[in-house]
Amino acid sequence: MTIHRSLSVLIKQMMKRFFLTVATVLSLCTLSAQDTVVAKVIAEEPSTPDLVKEKNGGKVKFKPYGFVRNYFYYDSRQNIQSVAGLYNQIPKDEAWNETHDEDLNDVSTATFLAITSRLGLDVSGVRVLNADLSAKIETDFCGFASSTTMLRIRQAYMKLKWEHHSLLAGQTWHPISGTLPDVLGLASGSPFEPFSRSPQLRYDYTVAKMRFTLATLWQLQYKSVGPNGKTEDYLNKGILPEIFVGMDYANEKGFQIGAGLDMIRLRPRTTMDCEYTTISTVPDTLFNEDNSIKEIGTRQDTTKATTKRIVKEYAFSVSPILFINYKHDLFVLNWKALFGQNTAHLNMMSGLGATAINEDGSMEYKPLRNFTTYIDLSYGKKWKVNLFGGFFKNLGMTDAVIENNKKEKLLYVNGASNIDYIWRVCPAISYNINKFTVGAEYELTTVGYGKPDEFGRVEAERDVMNNRVCVMFKFAW
Repeated sequence: MTIHRSLSVLIKQMMKRFFLTVATVLSLCTLSAQDTVVAKVIAEEPSTPDLVKEKNGGKVKFKPYGFVRNYFYYDSRQNIQSVAGLYNQIPKDEAWNETHDEDLNDVSTATFLAITSRLGLDVSGVRVLNADLSAKIETDFCGFASSTTMLRIRQAYMKLKWEHHSLLAGQTWHPISGTLPDVLGLASGSPFEPFSRSPQLRYDYTVAKMRFTLATLWQLQYKSVGPNGKTEDYLNKGILPEIFVGMDYANEKGFQIGAGLDMIRLRPRTTMDCEYTTISTVPDTLFNEDNSIKEIGTRQDTTKATTKRIVKEYAFSVSPILFINYKHDLFVLNWKALFGQNTAHLNMMSGLGATAINEDGSMEYKPLRNFTTYIDLSYGKKWKVNLFGGFFKNLGMTDAVIENNKKEKLLYVNGASNIDYIWRVCPAISYNINKFTVGAEYELTTVGYGKPDEFGRVEAERDVMNNRVCVMFKFAW
């Protein structure tokens, strides 16, 4: 079989399996009267071999997967959130009306959504360059265009794996995420858990019980913040990708410990406004007695104007992380601690600020620092109980933030700039039988709000709380 025919067979098999999965999922979500139709479709589908033989003797395997997931949630207060409220972070600060007798953010909400339902396909079994080649594509319905939900890519990557080495290219979880906490909420413990799926090139080397990781990453859905809001341009125009280096140790008893460094260089501005002066020569005149104009010479007029100039300025930050994961029978423990610098691209309450102006007009920047940690415990299988606890502290910057000519501080923060601390307690219980799960979760989040000083530090003046109750139903395959 030629390479061209092999690729054609591979593509046809992937498309056939993918569309069959979509048809099956959509049919399961309709009325029960349609169950016979679904069964008939599956029964009449021509048998597709699981294995496609390659010229080199390799085998291609396709494994579709996914789930239908429904969320109901209630919030006692307005929150900083996204994905139609499913990605919930922290309650908003007080917003009093003109008479200061009503907090306008003290408004409850309740919503039911199914947009986190997911479809995915794993491909494996191909040998290339003496390595096992695999791939994954995964999507859900959390893409938004106006009020319409659409498919979006969660993960899309290929991976080459040798005995001790592996190379991954594509979009998947940021290596700093490691193991995510076992919670029901879509935000997976954010803003305490660094949360991001990023386009990346990732290399892993495994020897004995150690794994070493080097990754270069770019931004797409999760972006840094700066003078132009949230955009991937700060990283792209800085030329260098985000870099992560890490290592972890895992033994056969279920214990894992790891550490890493996340390094990022941004270019907050590429242009700046510069004032310049133009000089023009014009005739100097007088009026005669008959009101006629008499030229007596020339004079020079000066005019001030503003133009754009290219500016080279960068913001650099390093964020170290430490984590522990332990599994024993039905018990799981996750612990993570992060000293974050400018971690807005990891969906955390962070950013950067301008601290000085150089002679050439470029600015100096310093990262907004924070410390965050959490512990996540779970036990059980059929009946599972979970307990998540997280803490966040704003540490400010090492230098003072400067102001522009409008007396506005040049501080750029993801979320809110007047946060001192955040803490959360989140217990949950779920019932799992076969491929069906139903669970309930209570989330209490408290934020200490105050007034930021010139270093971006905040001393809390008030506590603002939100109570979230979430109920989740899921059928997976």
